[in-house]
Amino acid sequence: MITRSPFRRPAALALLGAVLLGSWTTVPAQADPEPGAGKLVLVLDSSGSMKEPAGDGQTKIVAARTALTRVVGKLPETAPVGLRVYGATVFKRSQPGACTDTQLTVPIGTGNRPALRTAIAKYTPYGETPIGYSLQEAAKDLGTEGKRTIVLVSDGEATCAPEPCAVARSLAKQGIDLKIDVVGFRVTGKARSDLQCVAREGRGDYYDADSTEDLEAGLDRLSTRAFRPFRISGTPVQGAPQQEGAPVLTPGLYSDSFGTDQTAKHYLIKRTMAGSTLRAGVSFRRPSGGSLVIQTEVKLRTIEGDDCGWSYPRAFEGDQGLATGTASSWPKYAHQKPCASADQLVLTVAPGKDFRELKGVPYELRVDEEPPVASTTGLPAEADDPSWISMPGSTPREIVPGASFPDAPLLEPGSYKTTLMPGELQIYKVKVDWGQRIQAQATVPQLAGATAEAVDGIRYLDTALISPTGEDVYAVFAKNMPGGSGKRGVLTQRGVIQAITTKEVRYLNRDGANNMDTGTSTPGEYYLAVSLSRKDKDQAFTVPLVLTVGAIGTAGTGKPEYTNGATPVAGDSVTPSVTPSEPSSGDTTEAGGPVKTDTPKDDDSTPYGLIGGLGGGALLLVLVGVWAVLRLRKPTQPVAPQQQYPGQQYPPNHGGR
Repeated sequence: MITRSPFRRPAALALLGAVLLGSWTTVPAQADPEPGAGKLVLVLDSSGSMKEPAGDGQTKIVAARTALTRVVGKLPETAPVGLRVYGATVFKRSQPGACTDTQLTVPIGTGNRPALRTAIAKYTPYGETPIGYSLQEAAKDLGTEGKRTIVLVSDGEATCAPEPCAVARSLAKQGIDLKIDVVGFRVTGKARSDLQCVAREGRGDYYDADSTEDLEAGLDRLSTRAFRPFRISGTPVQGAPQQEGAPVLTPGLYSDSFGTDQTAKHYLIKRTMAGSTLRAGVSFRRPSGGSLVIQTEVKLRTIEGDDCGWSYPRAFEGDQGLATGTASSWPKYAHQKPCASADQLVLTVAPGKDFRELKGVPYELRVDEEPPVASTTGLPAEADDPSWISMPGSTPREIVPGASFPDAPLLEPGSYKTTLMPGELQIYKVKVDWGQRIQAQATVPQLAGATAEAVDGIRYLDTALISPTGEDVYAVFAKNMPGGSGKRGVLTQRGVIQAITTKEVRYLNRDGANNMDTGTSTPGEYYLAVSLSRKDKDQAFTVPLVLTVGAIGTAGTGKPEYTNGATPVAGDSVTPSVTPSEPSSGDTTEAGGPVKTDTPKDDDSTPYGLIGGLGGGALLLVLVGVWAVLRLRKPTQPVAPQQQYPGQQYPPNHGGR
């Protein structure tokens, strides 16, 4: 028997639109997809139960046509999309062909929007529910190459063999590039558990279409949010297995990939300014399910083998696992003086014990160069632990979050609202100058209805702040923090407030003991990362989220003077050059000539770029507190009286600290 419910809502079709667009791997919803972004086929239930009322005075089929037509209007013309319908031609199960009644009404392709609209208009409820067979055919529609997504929409239990969950399990063997998302129209009991199994075995998400009140509020935003993939960019370069023969790099953005074993990749970094500080950052996507402790090592040393700086990339916990690490040539100790004067340094990127998980994984390599200062006399001392300053209220503005550093939107001081899904990573950027620090607060209000039920106990709202060069800069010992100290807030049905801040940006922070010091030694565009923990067998849902950010302090305070008026060079602001290593270190044309910055001369702020060019983040770093706790505490200095701050009226702290 087919399990049906007579009370289905148009919100289900709005969710369908959200899933269709959310499965898409483009930049904004209207933008053209990138080459190889993937293919999608929508598999629709055209069984007889679609004649039933959906609420609001219309049938489910009418609501479906309306929602699908609206979705098609939002799809990029170059997005490869197809439409398959099942149960549309054979009326009874006893008739021949009832259990193979599935048709690709619109083949997967681009520029087929008129055909999709025509097919949707003819979409009529008719026959049986051969879900398993339809999934098999949909997989054939997509082929075997590239990223492929099936979106299954059903309002009942399968009535034909093969069993849908077994089919999804079999299709999953094609690899991680194929996934099956499922929308269930207020299904219950066995029908619901079967559809959840399809999504689970198909490495996709299950979406419950419950009620208009619970779903319609967040689905419109979901339909416009672009879940962009982790992207690698930069000039391709191949690191050498040893120092000899390594490519010579100047400041810029590059791409490479891990090898098949533990062998490190070597690069030579060419100084373009005498006595400059070189910073090299490496970013990559951590394989799903991998360890949070990344054993990869990023290291700078001299040609003679003197150690200069190193780091282990830190990992973000969640489905969108990204990691980043930064090494600096700044000489903290006497024995590191050669690091500040050598014409070239050697950068190594070693996968370490994680080499099996990282085999062939691409990464981005960013090289920045900062000139030496004329004098440190008169510069502010290393910053002390900050105290939170209240940020007055204002009306939040809508914001579409980024999914990685390159697409992170810039947040001016103020308040913003969006929605957040379990397992989702959201990335934003915030600009701060010398003498300023970032304050950021994430607020989830008290939840109700199906959203409150979906939260199911407690979740973790994780936050992080990342420097322009990829270091975790969360101020561990900040005072008077809303929600308490730490980067993790406990989300319950009562909501949560979680705040995070950095130290003030000062030049002499580079002499500090840990990331939160060294990472705040340069101004620029920093990252704010927010995520919500995901549980096994989760169904998809969204929670409302308000972000409030501020740049606290007087811009330009403590700005250093660089030698001879030189300007820092950010890796993502120049076109890099790559040359093979040569024996002669005196070849002044080896690195491709002088490097220019595109920052206007009258720009007061230092033109640092983002490790965002690296495309993935040093996010929610799990090890930062170790160094911070071990360092000596200093007396707290008063916060600068002049501030720039946005507003947001904060609700009571119902969240659980």
